[in-house]
Amino acid sequence: MFIDDTIAAIATAPGEGGIGIVRISGEKSLEVAQSIFKSKSGKMIKDYNTRTLIYGKIVDGEKVIDEVLVAYMKGPNSYTAEDVIEINCHGGFISVKKILELILSKGVRIADAGEFTKRAFLNGRIDLSQAEAIIDVIKSKTDMAHEVAQNQLEGSLAKKIKDLRMNVTEVLAHLEVSIDFAEEDVEEITYQTLEEKAHELRNEIKKLYDTAESGKILRDGLKTVIVGKPNVGKSSLLNSILGENRAIVTDIAGTTRDVIEEFVNIKGIPLKIVDTAGIRETEDIVEKIGVEKSRESFSTADLVIMVLDASRKLSEEDMEILESIKN
Repeated sequence: MFIDDTIAAIATAPGEGGIGIVRISGEKSLEVAQSIFKSKSGKMIKDYNTRTLIYGKIVDGEKVIDEVLVAYMKGPNSYTAEDVIEINCHGGFISVKKILELILSKGVRIADAGEFTKRAFLNGRIDLSQAEAIIDVIKSKTDMAHEVAQNQLEGSLAKKIKDLRMNVTEVLAHLEVSIDFAEEDVEEITYQTLEEKAHELRNEIKKLYDTAESGKILRDGLKTVIVGKPNVGKSSLLNSILGENRAIVTDIAGTTRDVIEEFVNIKGIPLKIVDTAGIRETEDIVEKIGVEKSRESFSTADLVIMVLDASRKLSEEDMEILESIKN
């Protein structure tokens, strides 16, 4: 990864859509864009005000690739704090691919994963906590997760850490002054006051630290595994929670043979629900693999839901499963 070269990438998700975006960042962005773009008015991109959407066509010599809207954002007032060009073309697989290939033929390098955000960080436009928040905003699965990530992106976490650092520095300064300049005429601060401030700061730091687990849950979701013997209603429970027939349900024991995973939003908390094969001793090779996968799933779970059949007495198999998930 070189910070001084020009990079390009497709900025929109793969697949068919109304609009696809190709982004260029770096010193040669404007030069490259002007070499492949013809505006409707005949003017050059640099003749327009920055951040203006310019209508025209991307061309390879005389061949028209696509009708587009081009925006030029001059650094440092851009996402990466470098000169950035964004080309809005028709969505789909071919248009964005052809435009990107044309750009790369002009001596531009394909961007590595996350490189636009890395450049924004290295160029000082965002700090590390904001860089991490960007992927959290993109991947958020619930409104609550999105809100937390958005607050972090706006710098709420960075501000808290900055304030804590300032307060710790202040306590240290008072302590050093009282030791090094004990005989001088300086503002005195008692040991008790220092101790109280230090305890207060420690509690604030711990409070912030303790929110990390909540943030992880909102970001990644709780891995929730449904376990039990065959034919006790695990798949029926999954279908009920999801509100759709996601898993096949029959009266035949051992119907579920593979691990089925789905995400569900419960009161703002994303749950990654895993339906597993019924746990029992079996000679069926495929079912045996499914049972082994079930055991692996609940050993790494955040939350385990064990399903029991209330119409039958607790069996030895039930007790074995309960024992294996007790932690």
